[in-house]
Amino acid sequence: MEDLIALGRKRTILLSISILLVSVHTIYLYHATHPVVETKKIVQQAIRFLLTILLLVMIYKGKKGAKIIGIVLFSLGLLGALIGLFMIDKPFLAKTPLLVMSMVYALAIYFFSANSSFKAFFESQQHKKDNLDI
Repeated sequence: MEDLIALGRKRTILLSISILLVSVHTIYLYHATHPVVETKKIVQQAIRFLLTILLLVMIYKGKKGAKIIGIVLFSLGLLGALIGLFMIDKPFLAKTPLLVMSMVYALAIYFFSANSSFKAFFESQQHKKDNLDI
């Protein structure tokens, strides 16, 4: 069981890093394609990035509500990436970030909802939290 928990912990960290890299790339791609840098947009995207970090930390700590919110938001992100993948009229190479985004979000949805190693890690985090409250 300890091996499964350790594997879940490692995969949770790796998937969280992947999600953050997708988020950073999205921010970069937006600003690289616009000639004028808007301060309002930078602040908005920085806040979104910080909220993403907060959500992933709460999932790591074993918060059930954060896991549900994460699954819902990653589902919406996957839906948006798939719509963009098929609706944007650009060469396939230009759609590569959307393909990566859809793979990372699909993996996150599967991992946070059905993966046995994540479930073991998530339960261990909840038990750790319960033992600290006593």
